[in-house]
Amino acid sequence: MRFLEKHSILLDAASAMGLKVIPFDVHGERGHTHWYLRETHLGQADLGGCKTPYNLNPDERKSPEALIRDIFTNNTNVSSIKYPDEMYTLTTNDDVPVYKMSQSDFYSRYATMEAFRYLQGTMYWCIDEQRTPLFGLKFANEPPSSVKTIQGGMGKLPTTLMDRFLQTSKSHSLRLNHQLVRMERRQAGGYNLRFRKTQTNDGVTTPVTTDGNEVTICARRVILAIPKNCLAKVDFPTFRNSPVIMDCINSVFDYPAGKIFLAYPYKWWKAVYPDSGTANSDLPPRYTLDWFTGDNGVAVILASYHIGETTRYWRELSQFGKPIPGSLPGANAVTDVVKDRVEKYLSLIYDVSQSDIPEALGGGMMLWDSYPYEAAFHCIKPGFRDDEVAEMMMKPSPSDDVYVVSNSWVEGDLGYWAEGTLHTVDRVLAKYFNV
Repeated sequence: MRFLEKHSILLDAASAMGLKVIPFDVHGERGHTHWYLRETHLGQADLGGCKTPYNLNPDERKSPEALIRDIFTNNTNVSSIKYPDEMYTLTTNDDVPVYKMSQSDFYSRYATMEAFRYLQGTMYWCIDEQRTPLFGLKFANEPPSSVKTIQGGMGKLPTTLMDRFLQTSKSHSLRLNHQLVRMERRQAGGYNLRFRKTQTNDGVTTPVTTDGNEVTICARRVILAIPKNCLAKVDFPTFRNSPVIMDCINSVFDYPAGKIFLAYPYKWWKAVYPDSGTANSDLPPRYTLDWFTGDNGVAVILASYHIGETTRYWRELSQFGKPIPGSLPGANAVTDVVKDRVEKYLSLIYDVSQSDIPEALGGGMMLWDSYPYEAAFHCIKPGFRDDEVAEMMMKPSPSDDVYVVSNSWVEGDLGYWAEGTLHTVDRVLAKYFNV
């Protein structure tokens, strides 16, 4: 959808393809943020104050960013090192490496559970039980960066790259709707690759189950530009029989995610909080954003942007009801059941009676939780070093010409961005192909 100005590889690639980079302008990002937590409305100035609906100790009553910084300053050696360049030298005061701890372990040691719940509610994107505490520290110190996109949509970059590839040589080809299920070494050298055919109808991809649904091709070298869940399904004995490689493949958590957009004749969500641009809540929508008003006067809200298990909740609801008028079709449909449930929560978040919400003019949703990808992004598990995992996953087997280019295993926060994949591509080409 968007990228940061500091993502230089993507910027260079877009420029090389003749694509126009433009500011990513969302109305809500110009407004204030407000929170709805534990049935309480909070503004930025209220966080950590007497209105904060958490039973915090006096020394915990501060902004979430300040609280994280204080917890690290008081209980680790963070003040004596340069973060993030030396993040793997971070230890607690009793010499436990921070990257080996989960956030629930770390914060239960050095803060109350109410403080941890407070951080979860206010910094939803980086605070959860599974990830390492390093993510919270990073976001608490993250400098702002201007946001960009590509005119016509981010999808223009991969499609333009592919068009250029196909035009370069008659021997270049693209075969869609095939899932790699097995790789095996050939006695004469190279590899046999077995694919299962798939089919995509209305945005839903499923395996073909009829006879003749598999095809085998041979290759001298293999570059797998696929995320973790797809790679884990490939039956390649070299990988499967190596505990070290399998540990690296499984060194990341799966994070499903989803977005739900709704369109209305006017911005009803501005009635009580006219200056609000974004809203964070502990309800299933989690993060909402005043999106934009079209030339036709239709107002659009990003009604829900969520990650993790909340996505399963919306997936289940999407199986019920029928698409609302103006909905996108197929896999991107918003049903009347989903719309009604979203509006129930939005009425609480924006303090507007549900009966005062006008009829929606349309909507669309996308859930990244199902076949073939099963996740929106991945995140390193406690106990693993993302730099070491990223290095190994580029060429997992020293004796095989099999390479992996994916942002499932990449350093820092690049795994959340398209830049992470391009970064890995450049590293593989430079290290193993002298390009």
